[in-house]
Amino acid sequence: MEQSLKYSFLTEQSVKIRKGKKHFLYTYRYLNQAPLRDDKEPLMVNYLELAITEMKSGEQTYYSSWITNKPIDNLNVQHLVDGARTRWKIENEHTNVLKNRGYNLEHNFGHGKEHAAEVFFLLNLIAFQFHTILDYCDIDYQKARASCSSRVAFFEAMRFCLRFAYHDSWSAFLVFLYTDGGLADSG
Repeated sequence: MEQSLKYSFLTEQSVKIRKGKKHFLYTYRYLNQAPLRDDKEPLMVNYLELAITEMKSGEQTYYSSWITNKPIDNLNVQHLVDGARTRWKIENEHTNVLKNRGYNLEHNFGHGKEHAAEVFFLLNLIAFQFHTILDYCDIDYQKARASCSSRVAFFEAMRFCLRFAYHDSWSAFLVFLYTDGGLADSG
């Protein structure tokens, strides 16, 4: 796609932005109705890109490009880029957490004869969403989570405590985790 756009006319808009003591030049470029592939009847998309350059050194610190079906103009190009960058950040951070922070999403879950993998995958996603809500809304969960150095350590502490002690409620269990009776690590 970018090769075919190399010789096309892209509309360009630049904005100077100050972050702390540094000044950056945000250069937005876009083209509406660009062919996605070189076919007889190509899918037409709207292409946009952002290059961020540190003005003092002239070093390009960021570059990315996206396609969309939304029409692009000088009034909405910054908004569309902000949305694309935010979506990318959310997708990467959530995927990273699901793979590397105790949810074991890369595990095959190939158990069972029918649909077991899908069920385990969906249970993982439900657990992740539930924990995200608790992170924002439940004070005891926040304290218990903060008492451990990492999410993986938190899950291990929960597993260990659930094996060896009975708790009258979820709240009592969380309080147990973050008080002297729990397994809060010093990390």
